[in-house]
Amino acid sequence: MAETQFITTTDGVKLAYDTFGKTGPVIVLIHGWSGSRHYFERNTQVLGRTCRVYALDLRFHGDSERPPWGYHVARLAADLRDFLTALDLELVTVVGCSMGSSIIWSHFELFGDARISKAVFVDQTPLQNLAEDWTLGSKGCYDVASLTRCQMQLRYDFLTVAQGNCECCLSKNLGEEVCQVLCRETLKADNEALAKVMADHTQLDWRPVLPQIRVPCLNMIGELSGCFPEAGCRVVSERIPNCQTVVFEGCNHWLYLEEPDAFNRLLRDFATGGRPAVASVTRVPCSPES
Repeated sequence: MAETQFITTTDGVKLAYDTFGKTGPVIVLIHGWSGSRHYFERNTQVLGRTCRVYALDLRFHGDSERPPWGYHVARLAADLRDFLTALDLELVTVVGCSMGSSIIWSHFELFGDARISKAVFVDQTPLQNLAEDWTLGSKGCYDVASLTRCQMQLRYDFLTVAQGNCECCLSKNLGEEVCQVLCRETLKADNEALAKVMADHTQLDWRPVLPQIRVPCLNMIGELSGCFPEAGCRVVSERIPNCQTVVFEGCNHWLYLEEPDAFNRLLRDFATGGRPAVASVTRVPCSPES
């Protein structure tokens, strides 16, 4: 098991991270809202055989600190910049799952592609809220009323939120032990902070930013995502000039947990070779459940 390490951000917050592998291309894994670095335990060891892999906890999550400020995706993007700078990482393949994708888009908007050579986005639409010109947002948090319901449940019934994540984000049965670990990691997060971060995250529209991204990108989508429609996630690769799409058939929002072999192979090939061995839009069949 990797030894937990910490970096300190420019506003004095300690962020926890683990490192896997000693040589090869650099991969930084960024979990989603209410997750943690331990969500990648089916990926880090395997990827670490050929790459240097870093998995960090966002502020308010996991083993990172929980300051009474910084409840914005832009601050989380600044934390990513601080992380890359503190460890002097260059030519990085950044991987953002769900809200982690928005953090990367914010980094591109605020800081450009400094230190980043490639980017991977996992099951996230460029706008969660519904809008006059947008109906492909989140299935669960898409307007003021649904945001308020989410925030109230976080404040008064956090355990149900944590347990419900598995029901919403998994289509394959990974076993009770895995779900217990995921639930326990969610409960480490600051529930009040999660409510405030979601208020910022769900209303941000990244559609104008996506065409400005110039590095090669890979867009992974869960066909059965309980969080987002496939068509909404496809807009990401339609707007980024150099972006390939891979749809994981039979998989949900946490496709990297449900199909770790396919996910690890695609990510490894992308990080080491520049482009995975897939067409511009590829569908990956779901493997049988054991």
